[in-house]
Amino acid sequence: MIDDIQRIALETLDMNKQALIFLPSRASAEKTAEDIAKLTSLNNPDIEKNILGVVSSPTKQCRKLSLCVKKGIAFHHSGLVSSQREIVEDEFKKGNIKIICATPTLAAGVNLPAFRVIIKSLKRYNEKWGMDWIPVLEYLQMAGRAGRPDYEKSGEAIVIAKDEREKEEIYERYICGDPEEIYSKLAVEPVLRTYLLALISSGLINNHESMMEFFSKTFWAYQFKDMNQLEKIMDKMLKLLKDWQFVTIRWR
Repeated sequence: MIDDIQRIALETLDMNKQALIFLPSRASAEKTAEDIAKLTSLNNPDIEKNILGVVSSPTKQCRKLSLCVKKGIAFHHSGLVSSQREIVEDEFKKGNIKIICATPTLAAGVNLPAFRVIIKSLKRYNEKWGMDWIPVLEYLQMAGRAGRPDYEKSGEAIVIAKDEREKEEIYERYICGDPEEIYSKLAVEPVLRTYLLALISSGLINNHESMMEFFSKTFWAYQFKDMNQLEKIMDKMLKLLKDWQFVTIRWR
């Protein structure tokens, strides 16, 4: 008997569309991909060879992925080597891979032709609280992978609820709820010092003027608003780097 995710995945294939399925762990991403692959009749032997050819001695995980991509299904997580992730993404863009089962890391900054996004759970283990709801912003990141303007005119995001009560809570929390406030991490001094040093080292900042020009255009500056105080903070960070002998100042 197939479960809800498998049913929706097969329905997506029948529509000749593509889908991203977000799962909470690497193991569940791999298992879901394997289960769906067993239900498809697709055949992509060339992609199978490409996946196996990435490493000189294919691991159990490599062989597992190769069998999935042969059937037009893939899993995607940080445990794969980068070239394997690239193959999966490229073949998905070409339409040869129809469904990717992924951890939430794929939700950030990747533009893929997915008509549907399927999210198995909006809860994640928290060391302090146990299973807890993920932020609204993270849900929006995942849901936003569906129907990208470059590929689709519309898209669907489907969340799997365990029961009617959870369905109502998901609706109130994520569909009707507001996203959390975001704050620039440049407001944290050690982070700011690190970025300043990196920018000086790369040559992007080589005098006081270029330093202020760069940081005045950041999200931190937009939130901070007081440019005079921001300049004082930057001068303080610069002095610390000089005192610790990370930089030598030859300007003002």
